[in-house]
Amino acid sequence: MRAPIREVFVSAQGEGPYVGYRQIFVRFPRCNLECKYCDTPRDWDAERKCKVELRPGTGEFVDFDNPVSEEQLLGIIKSYERIHSVSLTGGEPLLYAKFIKELKPSKFPLYLETNMTLPEGAREVKDVVKYVSGDFKLQGQCDFKGHYEKYFNDTARSFSILRHTSFRDCFCKIIVSRDVKRDEVLHAVDQIKDCITELILQPVTPVNGVEAATPKQLFELQEAAMDKVETVRIIPQTHKMWGAL
Repeated sequence: MRAPIREVFVSAQGEGPYVGYRQIFVRFPRCNLECKYCDTPRDWDAERKCKVELRPGTGEFVDFDNPVSEEQLLGIIKSYERIHSVSLTGGEPLLYAKFIKELKPSKFPLYLETNMTLPEGAREVKDVVKYVSGDFKLQGQCDFKGHYEKYFNDTARSFSILRHTSFRDCFCKIIVSRDVKRDEVLHAVDQIKDCITELILQPVTPVNGVEAATPKQLFELQEAAMDKVETVRIIPQTHKMWGAL
């Protein structure tokens, strides 16, 4: 099986509870959502090459033809050492769920970063991913084309499918901007609180006119969420602080 891949590189995880761990990042193109704060360029087409950084931190990439086979990708993954996990990111990786399912023989555990709006894709990969970093997108953050209720329900379904088990860690990440409504966050958390080990409130990195939340806003939201989830942490995008990919 083959899939288009935008890039493969090694860096430190910059978000969530595994921040700082050394990972291989496999970035898939395309997404089913358009979020206001998205920092991933959308100008990608299938004719482009897959860029692979062979030596971590050098910024020196070699090109592979797209689409890439699972054998090729597993070979690239195998070439690295001292890695915590393989971050499957995007774009939206669950658009390529059948391909991800074929990565089960990976040398390192699979760490899925997903917007959680594709429950059928979630069902495909539930037995092969060890870590799930699941977003819960709030109304107004993305262009839901008038169908937010469907996306909301699909997100809750995906969390139920990819819920925390003895084999798999699943946590939720909610991006917090200045205009986020407290009640909306708490309503979202109510749907998934039994599926996750912890909730990450991630202050938005200001982009495209989206304003950062205030410290007061974040602390008040954290306190309210702690009534529903035992572990609630405020963690920004740390890789932006030191210029990592």
